[in-house]
Amino acid sequence: MFHKKFVRKIILFPASSDANFIFTSFIIYMIYSKRLQQYIPVQITSESCDLKEFGRFTKYSVKDGKMPVGYIDLLDTPKGVEVQYITNQYPQFYSNFGNLADQIEVEHCLKRGMDTFEIRSDASLNSHAKHYLRGKRFLIEKYNEIVQKIIESTPKGEHFNTKSLGRIKMYMPKEMIDKILCNIKKHPLL
Repeated sequence: MFHKKFVRKIILFPASSDANFIFTSFIIYMIYSKRLQQYIPVQITSESCDLKEFGRFTKYSVKDGKMPVGYIDLLDTPKGVEVQYITNQYPQFYSNFGNLADQIEVEHCLKRGMDTFEIRSDASLNSHAKHYLRGKRFLIEKYNEIVQKIIESTPKGEHFNTKSLGRIKMYMPKEMIDKILCNIKKHPLL
């Protein structure tokens, strides 16, 4: 799933003066740069805060030096985590950001001390096929069939057009979580 070039470095330091944020940490990970045609180091940082009745919110930021690569926003739930937002800021420059986000989602639950957990998210903004191809599935089965047909009917090299589907709830199946857990044992990110 991930390239085997990892640099692991964790540093904890006090967060900003904003009392809501608990901690900030970062590690360095290698991600593929399409522009440079090689793996380059990126830094993963996180900031967490408690949102009282809504739960704990954590924002993971991925940067190439000072340039943002993308963000993963997670909201803790009693059963696991709800993915609020994932974005690859420059998909033309970086690949495999979704795989990185999936691993962060699983590791986030493990850091909370959870042995079994659910990871839920929304597919929207034409991201349905990308999530589906990585292994996530829709809660309503008919959408799995619809997206599979769109993938099969889209000519190679063209973008999948799923905008008309709108926002749909997805989950990470146990098989996908198990596969990511095997990768975490070899190459943890958090």
